[in-house]
Amino acid sequence: MDKQIMASASYYTQKYYMNQEFEGLPTEIRNEIRIICIHLAEKLHGIFTIGFYGNGEVFLQSQGEEVDYDYDEIGATLEIKKLEQEHKELIRALQMWYVVYKTAKRHEVKKMLK
Repeated sequence: MDKQIMASASYYTQKYYMNQEFEGLPTEIRNEIRIICIHLAEKLHGIFTIGFYGNGEVFLQSQGEEVDYDYDEIGATLEIKKLEQEHKELIRALQMWYVVYKTAKRHEVKKMLK
């Protein structure tokens, strides 16, 4: 399944990336995504990414560099599960936004919402 990265932050390079295709999101949501990405990259000592599968489902991913033996995969998985619970509404809103504005079914969805 195709993935499209929306935002990512790296503990290693101390950099944050927001895909320009998502500049249409409201500023408050973009800011919240930035905070989440940076916070989790720092907390997990890795690279944290938020994006979408082609069907609009949100994916949250954390990974460490191959040579980073301190990266805790189990801890990262638990943090992502916690994030999914704490930000359930944000994730739902992102999924809806993606389906309405970015998928091939957007015209059908817009008609249903009118």
